[in-house]
Amino acid sequence: MWKIVAILCVLNTGELVCTTHYETVHRTFPKQHVCEEEAGAKFYTMITSFTTWNVPFKTLEVGCELQEG
Repeated sequence: MWKIVAILCVLNTGELVCTTHYETVHRTFPKQHVCEEEAGAKFYTMITSFTTWNVPFKTLEVGCELQEG
């Protein structure tokens, strides 16, 4: 199964700090291509929200990783 993962990087007192985030609803997908489609939609939703709320991010990557177990 595949799950969506986001890596968000922000500048914190001049230092780039990156954190990894997973969906709170813990959705999983049986195929990677399905997960990647949903990750693309998640990316645009997050970018829109960050822009609307003036969240000072440096980079955002949203993709999929294979769930262990």
